[in-house]
Amino acid sequence: MKKKLKKLLKKKFVLPPPEKVFNKKAVLLFMVILALFYDILILDYTRSLSIVKPEIKTKITTPLEKNINVLLAGYPMEKMAPYISAKEKRTAAFLVGIAKKESNWGKYSPHLNGKDCFNYWGYRGQSENMTPSGYTCFSSPHEAVNVVGKRISNLINESNLSTPEEMIVWKCGWNCAGHSNESVNKWIADVGMYYNKVYQ
Repeated sequence: MKKKLKKLLKKKFVLPPPEKVFNKKAVLLFMVILALFYDILILDYTRSLSIVKPEIKTKITTPLEKNINVLLAGYPMEKMAPYISAKEKRTAAFLVGIAKKESNWGKYSPHLNGKDCFNYWGYRGQSENMTPSGYTCFSSPHEAVNVVGKRISNLINESNLSTPEEMIVWKCGWNCAGHSNESVNKWIADVGMYYNKVYQ
């Protein structure tokens, strides 16, 4: 028995080549698929390393802008809220208050050739685009707020007109003799009501 075992152990066992065990084409196909699989894994990994997530920026709404948005909601002037709220607070308050009195925030405002002039303050500054009745036409809401806002700011800072009573020059010019006391007082009261809603 021992002799038989020794003979068996002395014999060399040779493994058959893979092509005899497996189909050669099947083995080749398997190797190609495996190589592609690893290539895809490596490519996805390198892409994940190179992708930088963009920083998410959230717009911060100031209390002033929020207040103006609430007041102007549903009116044509609503689209001007971001530009108005970017102005100094007193200027913004007059922009809102005067526009409420002069046009009901854009509901009754001058048009030229069927287009909105974005002039909600009864502004009559010199311009290439003016209505036959003398109102200035602006090309955009942004331009309107900038031009009228600058005029109001100048009246506040250079002429020291800081209250609705003093800002009556917007209605009368520097002399209200041609206007009734009732209309003057009404203008001051109406502008003041909405001026105070913003400048609080």
